[in-house]
Amino acid sequence: MSKLKQQKNISRRSFLKGATVVGGGILVPSYAPAQASRVGGNLNVSIPALMEIFDPATHNKQEEALVLNNLYETLTWINTDHVLGPMIAESWEPSDDLTAWTFKLREGVTFHNGQAMTADDVVFTIKRILDPETASSGRDDLAMVGEVTAVDTNTVRIDLEFAYADIPAILADAKFSIVPNDPGIMANLVSRPVGTGPFMFDSYTPGGDFVMVRNPKYHGPPAILDSVTLKFIPETAARVISLKNAETDILWQIDYAVFDELNEATGIRVRDISTESWDPLVMDVRKPPFDNPMVRQAVRYAIDKDELIKLALFGHGVKVPFPLSPQNPLFPADLPNVPFDIPKAKQLLTDAGYPDGFETPLYLGIGRPVRVAEGIVIAQMLKAVNIICDVQQVPLDVFFNDIEFKGEFYTTGWRGEPSADGQIYPRFHSKGSWNVAHWSNSEVDELLDQSRRTASIEERRELYTRVGEIVNEDGPYMIAWVANRADAWRSEVLGFEPHPMNFMYFRDVAMRV
Repeated sequence: MSKLKQQKNISRRSFLKGATVVGGGILVPSYAPAQASRVGGNLNVSIPALMEIFDPATHNKQEEALVLNNLYETLTWINTDHVLGPMIAESWEPSDDLTAWTFKLREGVTFHNGQAMTADDVVFTIKRILDPETASSGRDDLAMVGEVTAVDTNTVRIDLEFAYADIPAILADAKFSIVPNDPGIMANLVSRPVGTGPFMFDSYTPGGDFVMVRNPKYHGPPAILDSVTLKFIPETAARVISLKNAETDILWQIDYAVFDELNEATGIRVRDISTESWDPLVMDVRKPPFDNPMVRQAVRYAIDKDELIKLALFGHGVKVPFPLSPQNPLFPADLPNVPFDIPKAKQLLTDAGYPDGFETPLYLGIGRPVRVAEGIVIAQMLKAVNIICDVQQVPLDVFFNDIEFKGEFYTTGWRGEPSADGQIYPRFHSKGSWNVAHWSNSEVDELLDQSRRTASIEERRELYTRVGEIVNEDGPYMIAWVANRADAWRSEVLGFEPHPMNFMYFRDVAMRV
């Protein structure tokens, strides 16, 4: 996570009123960065995975979120300093007991088809996400929501079933982008997005380029660029060559194996930032031998996290036992990392009935180079306890369709979320939308439910500490790090900064003549 912004001498109520907490303690500006002076130009951005779904509620790839960041808008947003502020909502205010939130919307906001955006659209958006038939991963994030009502054309009230301080932060995620309450538009939203953002949909070639163009009727300061093209280039080497040859202008989410090469290249800028993204090794608890918690423990003891960070991340990450940044006020600082202990791992395997180890497939998704490198290093480490991995690298679309949620042993990962609850609950609660390992622990469920109802940072940190202790013993993941991330871009690109949540906002980006 980026450095925490702190402000003294403000009350809790004034802090929450139009400015809220992200991940436990960061303060906020408005969505109004300074603009470059020149208008025009075309920007080409390389991405490593196919984009398929442009419906905010149901998208499932980080690459798709890059489209959503610019064609749609959320009530709130998080900037490149990881600070939360207003976007479509110009202000918000909680009730004294934090069980109701009132959002005032900006006036004069229109969708790309000219239709006015009103409170009815916000209510429709949230209710649609809460509808089980939508199958949105955002439904878990809003499990505390009871009623959503349009007070008037520009005011929305969200009533909660229990006190919850993170609603404004949760609503900054791309999955909560506001969509129009229009059946005709919604019928085609997956492939033809219509939002309120500074760019509009122009064209999309399945398996190829996505082109967005400036929205001439945008309600705020207009975009500077004429257009942005997201170009699907899966191979790292090809992405590097395209950037060096000025065929593309930004290389999103670079492989750290080429970090130094790009950092030393003429006419290219590289920036590395800290985040709360994490890339666990997943063990599906439904499938032997990973249905045995002693086997899962043995895997954790057999992995040297320090060496893994050195070899897979080239040192660009922080060792953690729990997927929050040590800078986050909710990080369980007293929770130890599982130590690297080969004798302990071997004994656990013996006790579990596998004294001679076992063989297992290990699936890795091509297009996520950090996770591929992580898996290859892990496979080598596990040989020391005679766990022999059949490493299978599969295309990323195959990975998302056939491996995630289904495979017995694989690396995956997630960018940091706007709040700690959004980071932890969906992936560790038995009913979580991202419980990819199908793990269920009743005590963890109770602790996470209690955390959602707890306002005190100290008490929430204690609850997360206990969750972490259980995860170390019984959990379905091997958690090694929160990773840095980096983008590279040509020096002709002005006003661009990497985002700690892997987002990209192009409104204030320009091209030098």
